[in-house]
Amino acid sequence: MLKRAIPLAKGAMTLAEGSHKYQFKTDATLVLNGIKEREYTLRTTYDQLSTWKAKYAVNTSPFYPRLKTSIKEAALIDNDIWVFGIDGTNSSHIIDAVTVASQFYLIQPKDILSDIYIKNLNAEGQHENNMPLLVKLNMSLYEQTTRAIINACKHFDLQSGINIHVCSSNINPKIPRPNLHQALIAGGAKSVETDGRKIRHKVGSNNGQDSVSLISNLHVATLDL
Repeated sequence: MLKRAIPLAKGAMTLAEGSHKYQFKTDATLVLNGIKEREYTLRTTYDQLSTWKAKYAVNTSPFYPRLKTSIKEAALIDNDIWVFGIDGTNSSHIIDAVTVASQFYLIQPKDILSDIYIKNLNAEGQHENNMPLLVKLNMSLYEQTTRAIINACKHFDLQSGINIHVCSSNINPKIPRPNLHQALIAGGAKSVETDGRKIRHKVGSNNGQDSVSLISNLHVATLDL
């Protein structure tokens, strides 16, 4: 059973989002053994806006940030800022996305970067016929993402109070719990804990055409830089 929600926190950031539909979005309210409501959420996706719109059959109008960043397109969808073309392994991309969101919402970068959410990262190409290779590729992906987050936090002079929340089943064959924790630690996390709850959510395929309902676990990596 969920504990009572603790007071409203300013914001959070998600990496590698897919569909904008409610049942597919990463749940940015989950925290270790409880929930925390959010006032602002920055959602980032690897796809460029044109690809994303075609993949998920959504019609939305972009706005163009008037900032000196690499970001050319963003959109406000259901009161969340979505920023497109963001590679979670690239710290410059994370810095630019946070800059756009913090200036749009008129909040501090820490309000966005204190809680970062990732749901089932998976290496492009799938490699389903070679699961040991896929596990290694996914470990590298999580390790690189953790390092990129750390470098982005250092850019904004953030040194503590940073948590990476990963939604992934303990027995996920593409990256089991021990391998996931090893990758997060290798990337620079100080510690990783796993929530005792089982979390049901939907996950879409990389092509946006298929989906599956999964039971996952929440893993929380703590960063002290």
